[in-house]
Amino acid sequence: MKKVWPIVLLIISVLIILVGILTYIFFMGDKKMDNTTINNEPTKEIIDNKPKEENNVDQLKKENYFIAKNLDRYLNYLKKHPEKDMTEIIRCVNANIDYEFYTNTVNSNTDDDILLIVNKYHRLSSNYVPKLVEMDDKYNYNKGYRMMHPTAYEHFKEMVDAAKKDGIVLYNVSAYRSYDTQYDLYNEYVKNHGKEAADTFSARPGYSEHQTGLTTDINTSSSKANFENSKEYAWLIENSYKYGFILRYPKDKEYLTGYKYEPWHYRYVGKDVAKYIYENDITYEEYYAYFIDNK
Repeated sequence: MKKVWPIVLLIISVLIILVGILTYIFFMGDKKMDNTTINNEPTKEIIDNKPKEENNVDQLKKENYFIAKNLDRYLNYLKKHPEKDMTEIIRCVNANIDYEFYTNTVNSNTDDDILLIVNKYHRLSSNYVPKLVEMDDKYNYNKGYRMMHPTAYEHFKEMVDAAKKDGIVLYNVSAYRSYDTQYDLYNEYVKNHGKEAADTFSARPGYSEHQTGLTTDINTSSSKANFENSKEYAWLIENSYKYGFILRYPKDKEYLTGYKYEPWHYRYVGKDVAKYIYENDITYEEYYAYFIDNK
């Protein structure tokens, strides 16, 4: 028996060593497989991209005017325009320009009253007629297009009277225009300039702010007048918001509004809203998307 024990101990020792070697081999082999999996290109892409998208979401959520329901649209627009920063992505999508003009259109919500929006994505029906009053000769240039929403008109008169005290003469040349009137005007522009050009400065029927009765073209409605160089324009830029009016189609915002710069075109939105838009230098598209439609 004494001779057997050393042999048994030797066998046990050998087995322990073998188990240790096999365990080491198995562990190292499994580790190599893990490294191979990690270095596999599709897996690497997933690992690299997931944090990037999550990071984009985090950045978007920190931006002013972020709208949760627009998140997928923000991300899709960012993929198409990686050169744009997050602020611009928010601005563009909120203004709906991730869609082509006159696509994905909806009916304007007339329950919004003086804050309803009409643009290349929001339309009015052909039979929509707002509340209207006729403007006095004192505030109007000619006999045509002299009807206006009563609330807008009261504040327009207030603005004109205030400007007069500063030696500035303001008057309306084009306020309310019906669907049929806009139909005739737009088609005349298409006939003379072509549809593509006409769409940059004239609204298609049903898509014109003039149909709301809340808009006025002040002193002119022609780019040839160079109204932006006048003292009247300078006064309006500094003061129109105090009376509830905004420059509706400002310079350098054409890509958001869909229209060429119109220094004469003013829209009534109320004093508080006009002040906010003026102080924050945003378009009405951006304001409406975040504060009105974001429900």
